[in-house]
Amino acid sequence: MRKLLFLLVIMMAVGGVLGLLMRQDSGYVLVAYNGVTIETSLWVLVVAMIIALFVLSWVKRILFIALRPSNSLAKVTGNLAQKRASRNTIRGMLELIGGNWNKAEKLLTNSAEKVPYPLINYISAAYAASEQDEPERSKALLRSAHQSAPEAEFAIGFAQSQIQIKQEHYEGALASLLRLQKLKPKHKQVLKMLVTVYKQLKDWDALLALTPTLKKDGIFDDDNMLELERNAFLALLDKIKFRNKLGQNSKELVAEVESLWNKLDTLSQDDRMRQLYAHTLIHFGDSTKAESFIRHSLNHRWSEELVYEYGNIQQDNTKKLLVNCENWLKKEPASANLYLVCGRLSQKMMLWGKARDYYEQSLSLDSHNEALAELSRLLKAMGDTKASQELMMINLSHASNQLKPLPLP
Repeated sequence: MRKLLFLLVIMMAVGGVLGLLMRQDSGYVLVAYNGVTIETSLWVLVVAMIIALFVLSWVKRILFIALRPSNSLAKVTGNLAQKRASRNTIRGMLELIGGNWNKAEKLLTNSAEKVPYPLINYISAAYAASEQDEPERSKALLRSAHQSAPEAEFAIGFAQSQIQIKQEHYEGALASLLRLQKLKPKHKQVLKMLVTVYKQLKDWDALLALTPTLKKDGIFDDDNMLELERNAFLALLDKIKFRNKLGQNSKELVAEVESLWNKLDTLSQDDRMRQLYAHTLIHFGDSTKAESFIRHSLNHRWSEELVYEYGNIQQDNTKKLLVNCENWLKKEPASANLYLVCGRLSQKMMLWGKARDYYEQSLSLDSHNEALAELSRLLKAMGDTKASQELMMINLSHASNQLKPLPLP
């Protein structure tokens, strides 16, 4: 407060002195140049010069603000453009989510160069272009994305792979995904997309090579992994069977089937696949491996489908097979297929009465299984024609139940 009063006193004193000087003598100034003459008092010239200096200082400031990019005016105008571009980016993303592909692409593309990180705009616009079936425009936008952020190679490649899969360009998608896998070998989505591409290309060998990684990293749950291995096994098994028809050595094919089964170990959870594997071993003539596989599998987990194949094994030591089956009967006394197999093995050993008893026991558990035909044939051969005919009529009755209702004469 004192400083302010002191300043006011000084200003009043200076003003008083100047006022006295101006009253005593106003002075005279004459300026002549090129035929132009200006006359004024000294004090008016001094005031005019002070005002001119003040105006010039403000003009200098305004020019400095306008011409310097890092200054406040440039910041204000730049921020306004960025805010507008950001709003358009958000609108574009909302249009993309809402399925308005054309509008989304335009908003995202037009605002890309005015936002701090245009990569998101270009990638999202590429998705929008792909949804409009414009692959060339989509590729161009991805190239722009790479130019704006070369360090984001993985993100751009990932987007490219998704777009290629959607457009069903599976060969191109495979090349993109293999590059991504080198960058991030354990990336779950990359591995899932690789599975999709391999399935579409029917490259089951490549898919087989990928299964250990899928299991180790837990990419799929048990059900999906089982379905994947089942499809691979069936496809590769068809190829092996085709080579068998062409005359390739059965022993080599058995070794190949065995190696394939061991790699796809999830298949041991599927009874149908276990039966198919055992049937394939029998078909290729390796009954020893088939018997060992079925026996160990059934000791571990019972399967009606698998025990059925045990009766198809061709071995000289039929008695050993029958003993194994009779031991299983102690644990599985309600298995119709097991009694059927026991009957067939007994019949191979010419134990007619024993075979008949086993067939009858099988029929008591399941009247629709093959034991009916086996027993009928056995009884006819044993001379019991009447009982055989009765069974044949029962079999015919069962078959007639499957017939469609049609008019009869």
